[in-house]
Amino acid sequence: MKISRYGKIFKYVLSISALGLVALAPFFRGLMFEREMSIHHCLVALISVLALIPLIFCSDGPSDGRERLPVRRMVKSPYFLALALLTVLYGLSSFQAVNSRESLFIWLRHVDYLLSFIIVYLAVGMWSKDKQQSTFMRWSLTVFAVAGTLVAAGGILTCQGIVSIDSGVAFGRLRSTFQYPNAMAAYLMATVLMAIHLAARNPRPLKAGVFAGMGFLIFLAILGSQSRGVWVMLPLILALFFFGQTARKRFILLTAVIFGLAISLSSLTVAPQAQQLQPNWRASLCTLAGFSVAGIIWGGFVKSWLSLLKVYRARKKIIILGIICAILVVFAGTVLVRNHWDGAHEKGISGSPLLSRLMRVNTSENNFQSRMVYYTDALKMVKDRPLLGWGGGGWLSGYPAYQSYNYISTTVHNHFLQVWVEAGTLAMIVFIIPFLVLTRGLWRLYHTRKIRQLSPETWTIGVAALALGMHSAIDFDLSFSSIALLLWGLLALFACQEMVLGFDRVSQDSFGSKRAGAVKFNVLLAIFLSLASISLAAGTITLRAGEAKAKACVLAIQKGDREAAIENIQAASRLDRWSAQHPIIQAQLLMSGIEDNPDPLAKNYLANESLNLVQRALKLDSYNSENHFMLARLYLANGNLEDTLAEAERAKVLQPWLIRTYEEYNSIYENVAVQQLLRGQKEEAGDTLRRVLAATQEAVSKKETLPTRLNSLWDKRSDLTLTPALALTAGQSALLLEDYNQAREFLNIACQAEDQKTKDVAQLWLGVAMRKGGVNEIYKY
Repeated sequence: MKISRYGKIFKYVLSISALGLVALAPFFRGLMFEREMSIHHCLVALISVLALIPLIFCSDGPSDGRERLPVRRMVKSPYFLALALLTVLYGLSSFQAVNSRESLFIWLRHVDYLLSFIIVYLAVGMWSKDKQQSTFMRWSLTVFAVAGTLVAAGGILTCQGIVSIDSGVAFGRLRSTFQYPNAMAAYLMATVLMAIHLAARNPRPLKAGVFAGMGFLIFLAILGSQSRGVWVMLPLILALFFFGQTARKRFILLTAVIFGLAISLSSLTVAPQAQQLQPNWRASLCTLAGFSVAGIIWGGFVKSWLSLLKVYRARKKIIILGIICAILVVFAGTVLVRNHWDGAHEKGISGSPLLSRLMRVNTSENNFQSRMVYYTDALKMVKDRPLLGWGGGGWLSGYPAYQSYNYISTTVHNHFLQVWVEAGTLAMIVFIIPFLVLTRGLWRLYHTRKIRQLSPETWTIGVAALALGMHSAIDFDLSFSSIALLLWGLLALFACQEMVLGFDRVSQDSFGSKRAGAVKFNVLLAIFLSLASISLAAGTITLRAGEAKAKACVLAIQKGDREAAIENIQAASRLDRWSAQHPIIQAQLLMSGIEDNPDPLAKNYLANESLNLVQRALKLDSYNSENHFMLARLYLANGNLEDTLAEAERAKVLQPWLIRTYEEYNSIYENVAVQQLLRGQKEEAGDTLRRVLAATQEAVSKKETLPTRLNSLWDKRSDLTLTPALALTAGQSALLLEDYNQAREFLNIACQAEDQKTKDVAQLWLGVAMRKGGVNEIYKY
């Protein structure tokens, strides 16, 4: 029985949906943040349910006459197995994660990647005829290239002030819809290969010219991103890209035309000096001219000349010489325009900041050295938890306790190490496997490239995926789900083409062709898609509902409605049981009601309940220094001084490079010392006060303890200096220890506080220190 009419409809729906899931992802802030990623989760879950319909109408065997789905081959694919196992390992790591909430959501991200991989694989596999698959592959490359062009155009026009994309440009560097210029450049590095491929292999001059112009725009945006990692890596990627093509000279010539044109016009269009005038219509006209010139040169003249080569081989050298001369003329014209640009631009365009930034790339540069420190600190974390890692988000939660100096980094800037830290050693090995298999596949494809129809397209897809993997070794591109989706989508396309081209050495009948076996695989996949999509949708909706209740709590607090705030945050805690923020907020609300409650029993109940909530929060986010300090404050309020000191010490160890840590630590220790004095424990109070002075000295001299290499990397934005708040507690401690001279020095600094309350307290204590300068009997231990 042939496939039904409705099956054909869903065949097209699934194919369009598969490409849309990957291609539209960059336009939602790169899917870096939870709100946008939650939308993608729901879409993937919905399309996964729709994918069940082709599983019903299609078979996995050759003998029943129905359309075939490559279910068994997908299940045996090393790319699918690696992604599935990686998802399982992230799920296991969440059971012992240091941040349960973040770990859960990162696991949901990987479920999203796995379902997207399946959808893309099934979509391309449904087109069983060679011509249909060839068409689908070209459409896939076209859709991804168009997405890359739109991202590039958005960044270019934003820097020129023509359109406005929030955070589309920062510090003169293009970011477009992404939040990070290097991530945008890595994404564009993969998509520019597709644009070049489409332009070089399209036989129609108009379409070839449009694709060439798209390649020009993407190259221009890569230059405007000022991503030195991509700049350095791009020649290697292009060389590998050319190496496996059957028409290398055509690809090289096209790349030389559009890349040379992009370099020539970069200072006029995307360099920082071109961004000084907003809106810069001249820069936009230059960009449009570059797009048109690239299209005309390739789509008009070059395509015509290349077609003449088949007839006039003898004139080959003359034609190539003419092309080179044309390129030189364009370049010379651009230089003349740059040198004679009128008005305010004449002075600014005389230099080349893009080139000067590239020339500063070396191993002694601070950016390179700081990343080496990140990697070293990541290995320290791996050493402590090598098996299942720290759970998703483990680096962000745990790195402050391991960092070698006062840097701020939300990721390791190396996705292989990021996976190692988060999910353990086995996960890191599993993550490497797809790239090893991809390299082997490219090697086999190279030897069969001249006898396989889809070899050029497959080579382009494989190199683009490899480029993303290579750049992820020096940056955190794959933390953007849009780039991760592109990677796994490309690997799904490559894996399916391995089966079609036959260079994976797995025959189509190697898994059997019996009807029972076909049904078994389809049923198993249907069950998995059902469970995974339900889990993804249910988990995402539950977390978002909890977030909505938490926002309602905040609004109630702003309105002064404490009862409504408590009700909403309790509902948020019930929905999102993994978030440590919800019990913390609930504890703060309960603590705020203790003073207003006249009933001693009620006060005691609220205090104990607050203590339990904070302890629960620490189980969910065990490396949160602020929560440990909050628990210390609660112990102090309950008179448990030993536990107070222990929690404060633990909090300090977890975040030792932040000045706020020392301010809170000293404040708690100083209050403990006062309690010890009131209890008559003078020796213990003296030790506690001396610990405050020692912590103050430790904070201000911490930079001096670093080796010269790390000292040069010191981040002045989070400097460890003697702040008024830190000086106040130090001055109070010195006064209680009868060191009046030191007390006056500290308290004089504290009196410079901008906060009026801190300033008033400091002045009060300074007056006491000045009056007690000669008294030695009071506070004597």
